[in-house]
Amino acid sequence: MKGPNRRTFLKQAAALPLGTGTPSFAGSVRTAAPTVRPHSAELPDMLVSYLAQKLNALAAKWDAERAKIRTPAALEARNRFVRQKAIEMIHGLPQRTFLNPVTVKSFERKGYRVENVMFQSRPDFWVTANLYMPTSGKGPFPGIISPCGHSALARMNPAYQFMYMDLVLNGFVVLAYDPIGQGERRQYWNPETNQNEISGPVTWEHSMPGQLLLLVGEDLTHYRIWDGMRAIDYLLTRPEVNPNRIGCTGQSGGGTLTLFISALDERVQCAVINEGGTHHRWPLVIRPETRLQTGDVEQHFFPAAIYGIDLCDLHVAIAPRPLLVTIEHYDPGFEETARHIRERYRLLGAAEKFATEQATDPHAMTVKLRLATTRWFSRWFYNREGPTVEPDFQFEPPENLYCTPNGSIRYSRQGQTIFSRLLMAQAALPPARKIPADKMELERYRSELGAEIKKLLRYRESRIPLDVRHVVTTPRKGYHIEKLEFLSEPGIYIPTWVFVPQKRGGKQAILYVHEAGKQADGMEFGVIEQIARKGNLVVAVDVRGIGETVPPHPGEASRGEFRHLDDVETVLTYMCWEMDKALFGMRALDVVRSVDYTLSREDVSRDGVLAIGKGMGALWLLFAAAIDSRILTAVCDQPLLSYGALASSDRYQHGADVFIPDVLKHFDLPQVAAAVADRRLAILSPLGPMKQRVPLEEALYTYRWTAQVYRNVGAADRFRIAEPFEEVPLADTYLNLLHI
Repeated sequence: MKGPNRRTFLKQAAALPLGTGTPSFAGSVRTAAPTVRPHSAELPDMLVSYLAQKLNALAAKWDAERAKIRTPAALEARNRFVRQKAIEMIHGLPQRTFLNPVTVKSFERKGYRVENVMFQSRPDFWVTANLYMPTSGKGPFPGIISPCGHSALARMNPAYQFMYMDLVLNGFVVLAYDPIGQGERRQYWNPETNQNEISGPVTWEHSMPGQLLLLVGEDLTHYRIWDGMRAIDYLLTRPEVNPNRIGCTGQSGGGTLTLFISALDERVQCAVINEGGTHHRWPLVIRPETRLQTGDVEQHFFPAAIYGIDLCDLHVAIAPRPLLVTIEHYDPGFEETARHIRERYRLLGAAEKFATEQATDPHAMTVKLRLATTRWFSRWFYNREGPTVEPDFQFEPPENLYCTPNGSIRYSRQGQTIFSRLLMAQAALPPARKIPADKMELERYRSELGAEIKKLLRYRESRIPLDVRHVVTTPRKGYHIEKLEFLSEPGIYIPTWVFVPQKRGGKQAILYVHEAGKQADGMEFGVIEQIARKGNLVVAVDVRGIGETVPPHPGEASRGEFRHLDDVETVLTYMCWEMDKALFGMRALDVVRSVDYTLSREDVSRDGVLAIGKGMGALWLLFAAAIDSRILTAVCDQPLLSYGALASSDRYQHGADVFIPDVLKHFDLPQVAAAVADRRLAILSPLGPMKQRVPLEEALYTYRWTAQVYRNVGAADRFRIAEPFEEVPLADTYLNLLHI
């Protein structure tokens, strides 16, 4: 990409105030107070406010559209639209295959029988379940599927068992099954040690594979909804079940899954969503203490916001089928959402088919909610009141309910797991590409790949004035730092430190992008200081949400090695995906805009910039270099080795902010690197999924495609994969790779 010319950006850039960085003597500088208000003062909580503004604008647009729905026909059309788009957002539904059900064992208790059953929701992909059937009364009986909440024991949780017992003793067949990542389908519970290998909450077992699935063009929400639909298919094979009376209920995460299944599968004739997310995600009201939604990937539809499909819309899509929703305690957000749902039921002439219940207890499947659930199904399937008192039940120990020998599909090696399916999917990706044979083919390749990159990154160029605002000049030994801010796009500014040496070795500038921000290597005795004191001007930037602009919001309470699975960065990434944008692409734009700023300076050569990126900063830089030829040399220090390596591992340390949905259906990092040819590119110490240093031989093999492109265009010496020498300072390694 050719950026606007130097003259244009010189006109756009605001002049720095006089007296803010003129060298004087003994390494000091004269300083002056800022003469303009910093962008940071005008844009507090910048990134979250920016995203919230865009999400809220979409919400307002769709609120206006929904307000036009005033007839049953219009509402039914909207519900069809919601179901259609939701299925599209989970990448469609697969063909039905043989269930191949197996009854592992069964036992009887007073009034009911339990079968430990397994069925295949897709070939060799087993779902573990318990089927509760009445032993008295005349069938066929209404059938209820129950996806479990976020409990490690899943369907074996005592409170859930009591709910199944309440239902079965009141004349319902209940199929309680384990969603992926729970119960016998947990990925990391080791029965040999009786420990969870990754610690943390059950939701980590969703996000760990769920984010990886996005790389190959799939998603975990799809898998979990499809398992529920196949659970209905299984119920319909049982002669004990009335096929016209199918219900669905779950609590917490199982309540959310009940919402999704019931909205999309109209065979569900009655539903109870217990504490499963009856609220509006948008509009967002942002305060410093605001906790930003959920980091559990399977609870999201991407990009739901552009269709105005909020959680409330999914509730409404169940109408006019009977729906009960419950909550721990009534609150304004819940009551507002319930009012909106009730209005839609009333429009369809079915006001009595929607109801709410509060537990008046903390988050759990309490006796009050269990009885409310049973009464709701009794009312609509049997036209009777249902129980008001729960018997004194005795729950079964988990071992009695196991379908596998040791309570684990993974360790029992019974069929595929979500990770074995991922391995198969990524093994054939990315699609084969022809290697450019000469410079003419390289130019065509660069143009085509650049277009694909921009599409996947939702990349939008920004040409607004930089509006550079100087904050302060700080003297250091042998150089000074101009601390300033400039605009990347409306509502987004880039905090910047320009390291200006007393004695310049030339007018070439170095752009520096660190995943932790400019201060990570920019303090005294740091790498940037060492580079500057060797006579190099360095522009160190904080891309949005990094360094000075890290959002001041609390993350999830989880702690541990894999806490990145539900931290603030993860939630911000999901907020972007929900409105069909990409935080990764925004940050790549910030790198390009940093090039714009650097080349707007009078003391910098107009030929282009040299650049260093570290960690995630290395990836932002790599993608920026692939689409912007003004980056003449790029040193990518400790980048992710490849998305293929990430997708082939069952655990990783890289955050969601490094993920690009569908990327492996198009290309991987070696193909991006090839688009930089024939400019200089160095990959330094690439990292594997657990951020471990990859052996040089593995890195060379991974980037053999890139190396071949460089050879084909006569620039083999301009591409390097290297490891640093311990005896050589990192600053010298950088300068050597930059050829300075």
